[in-house]
Amino acid sequence: MVTGYEIWIGGYFHMSGGVRALHVLRDELVKRGMNAWMKYERHDPQAIGVYPEIVPDNPEGYECVTRWLLNTADLTADPTWAWEAGMGTDNLLTVNTIELDLFKPAGKLRHDTAFWVGKGEKDERFIPDHCVEIHRGNYPSRESVAELLQSVRYLISFDPFSAMNLEALLCGTPVLIRGHHPRMTRQQIIDHGWTPFGVAFSMEELEDAQREVHLARDHYLSLLPVFDKRVDNFITETLRVYQ
Repeated sequence: MVTGYEIWIGGYFHMSGGVRALHVLRDELVKRGMNAWMKYERHDPQAIGVYPEIVPDNPEGYECVTRWLLNTADLTADPTWAWEAGMGTDNLLTVNTIELDLFKPAGKLRHDTAFWVGKGEKDERFIPDHCVEIHRGNYPSRESVAELLQSVRYLISFDPFSAMNLEALLCGTPVLIRGHHPRMTRQQIIDHGWTPFGVAFSMEELEDAQREVHLARDHYLSLLPVFDKRVDNFITETLRVYQ
């Protein structure tokens, strides 16, 4: 008999969007009356094991397994869910990983710029003087990241698929993307960030991005009911398969 949902992760790290997504999924399941926990809290092989794409096979020995593609991965024989369309399955599961009360415009005087490498590759040619680097070691809390994003004129991102991009947009900060993906079009990169507003791919486009970035927040808020429905569907389908 299935005892609940055990979500595979070794701990919590605030700078990882994937880690935050797994924890938010736990919270969303509990909110809906489900029994759900993280693997580091306890282990029960009779639970439905929820693996992110980075975990091959079934190392925890769950009797029931489902997989969540948070970035990109090949499909397996197990029931598989994807963060967004175009990742190889029609089963979509998306949650809000951003604290909307933190990542919002703050009316601060904006100065300088910041850059984020994430999973991308840094290119010094695109980094202006006095540009502040955001990395996994220099901003110890979500609050400190939000405060910086609220204070800069724009964010240069070398990772086109980072949650950091969306966090900046929700702060009213345009994002200048300098990374690329060989298999993704420009529009797919924009769609991956959940809003077409406030994103630029060149300095020539930055002025337009600055002018429309205020639309990004309302656009993202309009998607939250869609995310809720996807969590509901995840519960319905996994229980249908495994109960």
